[in-house]
Amino acid sequence: MIILRRAGLALVTVVAVAVLGGCASETEGRALPGADAVASTTTTPAPATSRSTTASTTAADLDLEVDVEPGDCVALGGAVDAATIDNADCGSRTSNYKVVDVVTSSDECSEDIDQTYFETLWGVETGALCLDIDWKVGECMDLGGEDPQRIDCSATAILGEKVSEILTGTSDVNECSFSDSGYVYDERNFVVCTDSF
Repeated sequence: MIILRRAGLALVTVVAVAVLGGCASETEGRALPGADAVASTTTTPAPATSRSTTASTTAADLDLEVDVEPGDCVALGGAVDAATIDNADCGSRTSNYKVVDVVTSSDECSEDIDQTYFETLWGVETGALCLDIDWKVGECMDLGGEDPQRIDCSATAILGEKVSEILTGTSDVNECSFSDSGYVYDERNFVVCTDSF
């Protein structure tokens, strides 16, 4: 399995760049960062768009490499040409992404997700996982590497973020009670309030 990706997370914007390879004769997995998840001190909510998803679909239904369903977590990692994906307990040291949705094609994912993992056979997508960072209140993530990594809040980080609260029903980072910044998911209308360290 080969996953091709390149991602950079910045304090102002989660910027996505993907490197896609050619066709292969076996199933290949790929990860592509989401385009619209934003970290900011202020934000103007974008109008929400509706997408139909099939919440009852599981990775097993699509014969994906990892057997997950929405709400499960994974450990996504590895190098650009040798990435790995595996099941992980949400909130655990190894978990870095939570499955938002399991879909047949990555273009069915919400635009504000953090990462898309998809597999191809002969260059055609055979299934995809829509993924968000596995944020947990009171926990810290280092977003400065190839993939987010859960770390001790006292550790040195490249781009450390401590989650103070997760607000639903809003895309206004100014509603954060304890933090001056956060990651805005405007399409799905929630904010992860964070403090950088």
